Parts: sequence; structure tokens; C-alpha cells
Amino acid sequence: MKDHGSKLRAVDEAFRRREAKLRDIGRRVGQQDVEDLYQDAFVKIVERSQAEDIPKLDNLLRHVVRCLTIDRSRLRDRRQTFNSDEAGDNAVDAVANPERQIIGSQRLKRVMAAIEAMPPKRREVFLMHRVDELTYAQIARRLNVSAKTVEKHFALAMRQLSDTDD
Repeated sequence: MKDHGSKLRAVDEAFRRREAKLRDIGRRVGQQDVEDLYQDAFVKIVERSQAEDIPKLDNLLRHVVRCLTIDRSRLRDRRQTFNSDEAGDNAVDAVANPERQIIGSQRLKRVMAAIEAMPPKRREVFLMHRVDELTYAQIARRLNVSAKTVEKHFALAMRQLSDTDD
């Protein structure tokens, strides 16, 4: 198994090799969101590569960028539908509100710090469940622990995160 640094380099190299094609896929969400989408895809791939070896990295990159593009397009469509159908002409886009953006950014920093502060096993369980979307049983098999242990770690992680919101 590769170490963390070599995995990160492999992901970075794969992104650089396919950058133009990945960005073309991402442009479907709008020019201003391409950078965010690209960064989100990179983070997802790096987190996944830490949990497991990825034999076909290029395929996964393309898949993740496409999925994120679809998700963002759907979100944009829902937002537009809500703003035009429900809110009328006086609608305020919550995303465009600078105060909400600052609050969201500060909250994200607190959450990221809380995740980094978690004990390694708890953090691993949390990321596997929330980022990789694995079930407790799948995580238990991968970590060679009981599902109850996974459940306990996840509950503690959630409690720790909720404490950062207070």
C-alpha cells in the first residue's frame, strides 16, 4: 500500500493529466462554480485514496466530477425554481448573502478543526460513513471491528461536531 504522500502525488498527477477534460465536464455547472467543483472532486478523491487503493484513478476522477456536476446542476435548478415559483420577484438568494457566506465559512472552519481534532479511529469512521457513504457494516468489515463499535465511534464524532456548533 502506498503512503499518504505518494497517494496524494498520484491523485494530483491524475488531475493534472485530465484537467482540461474534467474542467469541460464541470463547466456545465457554470463558469463561476468550476473551481469549487474541481476542488470538491479533488478532496473526495484524496479522502477515498486514503481509505483504499484506487486501481482506475482516471475513471473515478471522471465519475466524481460528473456526479458533482449533476448534483450542482440539480441544486441550481431547484434554487431557480424556488426563486421564480415560490418567492416571486422579491426573492433573495441566500447563497449571495455575504453575511451568510461569512457565517458558513466560519462554521466550516470550526467543523474541519473538530474533525482534525478527533482521535484517528473516530475520524476514520466518520469520514468513511459521511464522505465514502459506507454503511456501519461495511466500515466494520474494513476496520475489522464490530458494527456496534463503528456505531459508537460515529455517535461520538457527531456529538463532538454538535459541540462545535454551540
